[in-house]
Amino acid sequence: MSWTLKKKAQARLAQEQGTIRKDWGGKVPVALVYPNTYAVGMSNLGFQTIYWYLNQLPDVVCERVFLPDPEDADELRRTSTPPFSLESLRSLSDFHMVAFSITYEGDYINALRLLALAGIPLRTADRGPHDPLVLMGGVCAFSNPEPLAPFMDFIVVGEGEELVGELIQAYREGYRERQSFLDRLVTIPGIYVPDRYGVSYQPDGTVAAVLPREGASAIVTKRRLSDVNRFETISLVKTPHAEYGHMALLEVGKGCGRGCRFCLEGQVYRPVRHRSVASLTETVAKIAKDADGKRIGLVGACVSDYPWIGDLLKVVEDQGLELSISSLRADSLTPDLVAALARGGHRTLTVAPEAGTERLRRAIRKVITDEQLYAACALIRRHGIPNLKCYFMIGQPTETLEDVEAIPDLAQRMLERLRVLDPVGKPFGRLTLSISSFVPKPWTPFQWAPFDTVESLQNKLEIIKRGARPFSNVRVLHENPREAALQALLARGDRRVGDFLELATRLEGDWRRALREWDADAAFYTTRERSIDERLPWDHFDVGVKKSGLIREWERAGAEAAPRPVG
Repeated sequence: MSWTLKKKAQARLAQEQGTIRKDWGGKVPVALVYPNTYAVGMSNLGFQTIYWYLNQLPDVVCERVFLPDPEDADELRRTSTPPFSLESLRSLSDFHMVAFSITYEGDYINALRLLALAGIPLRTADRGPHDPLVLMGGVCAFSNPEPLAPFMDFIVVGEGEELVGELIQAYREGYRERQSFLDRLVTIPGIYVPDRYGVSYQPDGTVAAVLPREGASAIVTKRRLSDVNRFETISLVKTPHAEYGHMALLEVGKGCGRGCRFCLEGQVYRPVRHRSVASLTETVAKIAKDADGKRIGLVGACVSDYPWIGDLLKVVEDQGLELSISSLRADSLTPDLVAALARGGHRTLTVAPEAGTERLRRAIRKVITDEQLYAACALIRRHGIPNLKCYFMIGQPTETLEDVEAIPDLAQRMLERLRVLDPVGKPFGRLTLSISSFVPKPWTPFQWAPFDTVESLQNKLEIIKRGARPFSNVRVLHENPREAALQALLARGDRRVGDFLELATRLEGDWRRALREWDADAAFYTTRERSIDERLPWDHFDVGVKKSGLIREWERAGAEAAPRPVG
């Protein structure tokens, strides 16, 4: 092992609060792997939650593993250092289970690279009795895990708070050898064993059937947590190296009732479940006792829709904590909420119009009016917040050139309302337009829509940047459309996309070269519009979303996209 990398890991641990260290004796060792850097992984509340609950099991020792930082790549290669855990510096291959927490398709290649660096066979079919069991959880595990199916021994489908205990109990009671254990896992609701399902394809390349083998259920049903108050969801390990620093993250509930047609989270986390104020009050009090816990970030799909937000704000302030919320809906902002954010030192308020015109917002069911956005501008200036950030998407279904040109036009109109002095005489700071490319996601009404071409998306970005250029305090940020195209490939891919992932892994993560060398057409998965009659790669899952409802919303999107008559 590299002495340099070892010292870096030890230095990180020394700066953490809440690290869990356990002796390995007589326990099941589980490596919880976030396939991205330490800073990104430690900012993920789901990752932190599972780390905590696994370590609450007396017969488990759970340690964290991350993708090496980019600046460490040369040192890793020079010393042939395998991926290792943060807590005990043990190699990934020393653990009985390697559990990936995956929330973003772009991390698929990173996950396989970590396996390769550890000397663990990539494909489950190639693993032997002495290799770790490899599994995945996270939202990608129950949206569409099929591109990773050839590499995962099993997949945790759904919310894992209850499921992890059942999994460890099954391992303790019945692990003798790999195949018999997987046979047992097939019987546990919410566990998907890909090897127990065969996939056939039509001559046109679409999925013909997914056939369960003996013992497996025809439909894999997502596990859902019925009582969210039973499990506390909070970032208990704090580090200055996380994206949010020492701020404690607290989940106020699961799901969103808004039904935006592009949004995966708003579909697969249904029904909406809110934590009670009483439950959150206990957690907030615990955070307040922490010497560094003076700032709390509320997390949820739509925090400003929390029914008792006023009561919760009072609890937070009574405990002497500063409040932070990552993104809010412009139509549910209240003076009390914005005032609380301002008192908490919030320098930037973030809203997500998603589209430049009301017509397109109706089509995607993000029903926010221009007037509500203007009201949000007035509200943040009234309370002295100096900066505003707005999320937009390009390439959405029914989008026209007018919709794209409307984004900088809307920014100009918002800027006119922002360029006023706040109550203490300070001017407005900056309006940031954060532009992403629309990626069709499974389990949404837009799952049948085509992904826009990279060339088209690049042209649209140029239109927006050109339109915003005259305004000195408007900044345009955007992702690379080519990376969005990769995400689109993986989001709706089938098992054959695993060949591409394996090739990219062999090429040390060079996915652009892998796309050129792959003997398949990526456009089949990206820019092709699906028929509603087509069998989709994820149709053998039940995540609580009815296909008939998605079809109805897909058809309504076209009807609601039409301009409204004047008069």
